[in-house]
Amino acid sequence: DTGVGMTKSELQNNLGRIAQSGTKKFMEALGEGKADVNLIGQFGVGFYSAYLVADKVEVVTKSMQADSPQYKWTSDASSSYTISEDNSDPIEGSGTR
Repeated sequence: DTGVGMTKSELQNNLGRIAQSGTKKFMEALGEGKADVNLIGQFGVGFYSAYLVADKVEVVTKSMQADSPQYKWTSDASSSYTISEDNSDPIEGSGTR
């Protein structure tokens, strides 16, 4: 199940907020052994863990809302991210990968 997907606004409010809230600081604390690993499993911290194995994270999503375009959210663990319309490998119906 790939879910119902997200609109651009939902990407900004959900993933964008996490990216701006301190991914880089969390990664630095983790590297120094100061991060509270008991938090892993909560969505935000679990999402941060993607940066443990990747330099860049991309999320491709298409909302279930009618005529919604497919978007790609990209971040490299800094406090910034980009959202762009994505035409690669279209998602059938709706969902996120």
